[in-house]
Amino acid sequence: MNRSLSAGFKVVKVFDLIDTMRMRGIKVPIVLMTYFNPVLQAGVDRFCRELSEAGGDGMLVVDLPPEESSELDKAVSSNGLDVIRLVAPSTTDDRLDFLLSKSAGFVYVVSAAGTTGAKDKLPKSAERLLARVVSRSDVPALLGFGVSEPAHVRKALSMGASGVVEGSKLISIYAESLDDRTEALRRIEQHAAAMKSACMNARAR
Repeated sequence: MNRSLSAGFKVVKVFDLIDTMRMRGIKVPIVLMTYFNPVLQAGVDRFCRELSEAGGDGMLVVDLPPEESSELDKAVSSNGLDVIRLVAPSTTDDRLDFLLSKSAGFVYVVSAAGTTGAKDKLPKSAERLLARVVSRSDVPALLGFGVSEPAHVRKALSMGASGVVEGSKLISIYAESLDDRTEALRRIEQHAAAMKSACMNARAR
């Protein structure tokens, strides 16, 4: 984050990036993952409107519980966006049903308690939580936290996930090649292609 801010990053640049992607014909769904403060500072209605106008499809606000998100939910809905919810191994059955009832687009299934980051293998808690989620809802379940290798993708889909969420490994790959941005982006593209291939192959089985 500090590196981004020192390089002059501003939230509006996210909207510009999404708009550029759409203008170049990129049609994949785009979900913005954020804390609530930038949304609040910009104005909830304005933020959601600008995200929608840029071509975004949804939002995941990681620090805003659904009990406190009525204003955001209304703005998201009125701008044709989906609101993504987080569920974790510690989520009770009643709480899980409530979160799933408030979810659209997909539900982010947190594989384990604790902090995120690349891991060697997926925890057993991920399989148990995925089973609980997919038995309760038709909303696609995407597994995140610790997902960093094609083998993780294949395992996640075999456990019932519709896809995966990855972040830490991509940041690590980029950080390892900061002296050569072209090489960093090449390595990220190569890794993303391997992850996508694993997902497509797993779905084809």
